[in-house]
Amino acid sequence: MIMMKSLRYITALCALVALGACTQDLTNVELGDNTASSHKIVNTSTEANRGSILVRFAPEAESRLGEVATRTAATRTGVVGVDALLDEVGGYSVEPIFVVTEKNREKVHAMGLHLWYELFFDNEADLDKVALRLAEVAEVAVVQFSQNIKRVAKPITISARDVATRAATPQSNIPFNDPERHYQWHYDNLGYGKCAVTGSVSTGGLAKSRAVEGADVNAVAAWKLCAGDPSIIVAVSDEGVCNEHEDLRENIWVNTKEIAGNGVDDDNNGFIDDVYGYNFAQRKATITWNNRNDTGHGSHVAGTVAAVNNNGIGVCGIAGGSGKGDGVRIMSAQIFAGDVTSSTSQTAKSIQYAADNGAVIMQCSWGFGTGQIMTDTQFGSQVRAERDAIDYFVANAGGENSPIDGGLVIFAAGNSIGNVAEYPGAYKKCVSVSAFGPAFKPAYYTNYGPGVDIAAPGGDQFYDWEGCILSTTPNIKLTEGLYSYMQGTSMACPHVSGVAALGLSYAKKLGKKFTAEEFRSMLLTAVNDINPYMTGGISFTDEEGSHTLNYPDYANQMGAGYVDALKLLLQVEGTPYTTVVAGKESVIDIAPYFGDGTTAIKLQLVTISDEDKQALDVTVTKLENNTIRFKCNKIGSAEVTVQAIVGGTSTSSNSQPSGVSVTKKLVIISRANATSNGWL
Repeated sequence: MIMMKSLRYITALCALVALGACTQDLTNVELGDNTASSHKIVNTSTEANRGSILVRFAPEAESRLGEVATRTAATRTGVVGVDALLDEVGGYSVEPIFVVTEKNREKVHAMGLHLWYELFFDNEADLDKVALRLAEVAEVAVVQFSQNIKRVAKPITISARDVATRAATPQSNIPFNDPERHYQWHYDNLGYGKCAVTGSVSTGGLAKSRAVEGADVNAVAAWKLCAGDPSIIVAVSDEGVCNEHEDLRENIWVNTKEIAGNGVDDDNNGFIDDVYGYNFAQRKATITWNNRNDTGHGSHVAGTVAAVNNNGIGVCGIAGGSGKGDGVRIMSAQIFAGDVTSSTSQTAKSIQYAADNGAVIMQCSWGFGTGQIMTDTQFGSQVRAERDAIDYFVANAGGENSPIDGGLVIFAAGNSIGNVAEYPGAYKKCVSVSAFGPAFKPAYYTNYGPGVDIAAPGGDQFYDWEGCILSTTPNIKLTEGLYSYMQGTSMACPHVSGVAALGLSYAKKLGKKFTAEEFRSMLLTAVNDINPYMTGGISFTDEEGSHTLNYPDYANQMGAGYVDALKLLLQVEGTPYTTVVAGKESVIDIAPYFGDGTTAIKLQLVTISDEDKQALDVTVTKLENNTIRFKCNKIGSAEVTVQAIVGGTSTSSNSQPSGVSVTKKLVIISRANATSNGWL
């Protein structure tokens, strides 16, 4: 058996402490499930915070709430039944959960977010009795207990500068000059490195795999088309992102309409001094990353998305630009700060903040515990405020000049080896990401199964730390500019966010615009088949016990496939592509590409540049019966120009009417495995 400490960073809405009995008495309240109005209470008080509760008022209460919403320090709601209860339980504050401004008013009201409030009262009040009394008020539609997001465990962080053994053969085909780029196998895996597993590993498992060429997101090929765009903003819902980091600061979102430190809401967005985002965990503008028990997780996630490329420093980010100030921007929607975590209301507010301030992607490496929520119906009823916030982001993120009408919310699938994705990622409007290691095998910790949408590299310490994900971390304990290895679906998730950001950057470059649903569909079909690698298995022991993973159980359970950045950009461009298996002869029928699939064309010429021929090691190219027959011996991609004659057999008109010569561009993508040669 392999003895190890597993990584469990994926967070859950769990109990901080069990709530003891409260001493305050509320008259005329009988606890029980038969209360006629108890259906309004959507969750339980077992894991709730004392002294506050969330309420969504019915629309008929809107006229009474209008005055409360305009006051900064309201103590009552204007709803008689609710205010009478607040008098009894020492109510001292009433706060709207979502921010309403002149700019967002129409959108917020359209989705009913303005009806959500958090009521604050004496910590000794009995939460169950308060909830039942609120549920009896006709103007109250929903009662939700307030909970805190909680880390399940800290991630293990290994400094790149502390790793004694580096890859023996560095990767050399990445176009940027960042010195640590060679060790980011997850962008362009050339099959280097070693497997450090010892102990009992079953046949076909990691011990016989090593790193496998192509187990990556195909970023290098995509960078030839686009490397980022500063108008694309990715909100990181996590620990604070270090905006002083040497390899991040140029790609940090800056609210240029806000004057730092003047104590004024200069841009009237409802937040004071929010220059780099907002710290919702501590309810202040200052973003933090070096609190006690911070891990650097938020900065690590941000680096995978948008560490600055080609600056001669550190690592690369998937959408980090080309060194010309053209990387996507990172907004910090901070929900963790040391031991402090965000409540339900603050987490929901952070999602709305990102949507209202220009983010088009919400990067979320947290979730509820596996099995806590199992269906969209349960999610929509038990965590209604967060669900409403996600719906708002999907519908309203971006803006007039955005390449996407709406937004993408991307979540980690979970690190509990569960056979179902965790919520909120499993929610149908989100994208849920599972993780694999440098040999395509499912990472030992990853969740899989229903609710998982797509797979990405998340790292796996069974391959030594070079098999984990290298990215940026702040100067918590070591020095500024630290680069560290981490693993988890938390690390897989920003790979998908980075690829999505790259795709939107390319759409911006081309002047194209998509709906959120269209682009999410493109993202989830820009994949390669991971199922051929679901063979063998592994056994190991961690602090939670012994585990045996049979990889065939993961077949068709890791999502649609593993994400491919080049394929997404080609879909954005509108260029058809086909995927072929490296080392095998392939035959492609080009007739469907030139119309309805008839044979009324004549293939004339196929052109591939010398550079692409060499890159793919194309050894056979034949034209037969309107098919292209060839073999690519290497993994990579090549642009192919196909010339054909339509409306005849010749362009000469000496003996009959001439045909018309037409050309089309297509891309051949050579991977270790492929499901088909069909056109997309």
